[in-house]
Formats: sequence, structure tokens, C-alpha cells
Amino acid sequence: MLERHGELVSKQDLMARVWPNVFVEAANLTVHMSALRRALRDGQGGNRFIVNIPGRGYCFVASVAISAHEN
Repeated sequence: MLERHGELVSKQDLMARVWPNVFVEAANLTVHMSALRRALRDGQGGNRFIVNIPGRGYCFVASVAISAHEN
């Protein structure tokens, strides 16, 4: 979702990316999205990170900053 920040990412696209070549139920994605939201503290203190578009997919809506790392 970070690669497509601000764009709707379909449930099918997410499942294909996370579980390639494996059949999984949509409920698995729901469970993992819930865990991700808890880890990010989504919705707490007015912070929003992930928005669900019912029946379609998810969108990462928080600000994203890209920084260059020197090795």
C-alpha cells in the first residue's frame, strides 16, 4: 500500500502480493489488516493510516516521507 500511497489497492491485489500462488479467504486479509491497524495505532489520537473502501480494498492515507539512506 505504501508503494501506491493514496490509491485504492484492491483486496485481490493485496492478497496476490502477500500470498502469491496461494488461495486464501478474504477473511485472512481482514484479520491481518486489523492487526496492522492495531500496530500502527490507527484511529487513536486522530491518526488515520488505512482506510477501507467496502467491497473494493484499502488505501494508505497517512503522509509518507521518503528519505535517502547512505550505506
